[in-house]
Amino acid sequence: MKKIAIVISDLVLGGGQRSALNLAAALSKDHDVSVIVFQDQHRQYDVPCRIVNIECPDQQSTFGKALNIFKRTWRLKKHLRAEKYDLIFSFMESANFVTALASKESILSVHCNPHELNKYEATLMRLTYPRAKHIVAVSEDVATLLREDFNMKSVSRIYNLVSFADIQAQGQLLYKHERPYIVALGRLNEVKRLDLLIDAYAESKLKDECDLLLIGEGEMRSGLEQQIKSLSLEDKVILTGVQSNPFEYLTGAKFLVLSSRTEAFPMVLIEALVLSCPVVATDCPTGPREIVIDGENGLLVENGNQVALTEAMDQMFNDETLLRHCQKNALSSVRHLSAEYVVKEWLALGD
Repeated sequence: MKKIAIVISDLVLGGGQRSALNLAAALSKDHDVSVIVFQDQHRQYDVPCRIVNIECPDQQSTFGKALNIFKRTWRLKKHLRAEKYDLIFSFMESANFVTALASKESILSVHCNPHELNKYEATLMRLTYPRAKHIVAVSEDVATLLREDFNMKSVSRIYNLVSFADIQAQGQLLYKHERPYIVALGRLNEVKRLDLLIDAYAESKLKDECDLLLIGEGEMRSGLEQQIKSLSLEDKVILTGVQSNPFEYLTGAKFLVLSSRTEAFPMVLIEALVLSCPVVATDCPTGPREIVIDGENGLLVENGNQVALTEAMDQMFNDETLLRHCQKNALSSVRHLSAEYVVKEWLALGD
């Protein structure tokens, strides 16, 4: 049995948080696992093991953020030395910077396209990541960017672990809606390009028969509400806000749409496929092309192309043969992401 630390900044709703906790749950079956967070306000997940809060919440000012790096590093280093973990896994940039400084034995998990980092974050990455023992990218494309564009060494690709049983159990609680619907799931921010999706939906044929549900919250809510109103789609495009169990929406959806400008390895695509919900996704950098098999479990369209997105949504909705074919293949297309495979890859990094 190994003693394992999983470090993440917080446990608010997000794909990185789900990925970290899925790994924690899988490892906890045979190992002593602790999840270490910097702040525990607004937690939206159950934690399957011990949780340690080092109590260094986010700061808004530039000076506060810089000071917090040192404060978090000192507290985390003190905890790691006292506990003597065999393996230290860190998830997402806000935790990775600190964990790399706190321990040279740390293994960092990168969940974003590194070119999407701002100058401050990119500088921190270049300064801190080389100190870590190993870097894990969530997709082949991200791994290539880290090696070639950022000259990072000791980089591997391990896909996000998916808890099939948990997703399927939560997906049994079927959401009931008066009309057929499609769904998009994620933060309401610029990167997700939900404005593009709404415009594509407005031009589609399916809007006359099918609603669009946007599940999530974020800074673009008011802008999206105005867009929906201007297109007279108030009764067809529904902003549900954050949902504690989004999987019940996926189970009943005709398909899921991902319209993002960029991703790393979008968990929502995998989660939809686990529930036999086909997907329509933009071929954005990075990740979707490693998940979506065009015409087999979904449709992949040119990034940022509104016309292509409209056509793909109409095709998936109206072509019953294609829809059933993608539903049939969905689950088997992501079997390689189950715990039995992914846990072995993580543990091997400690050898």
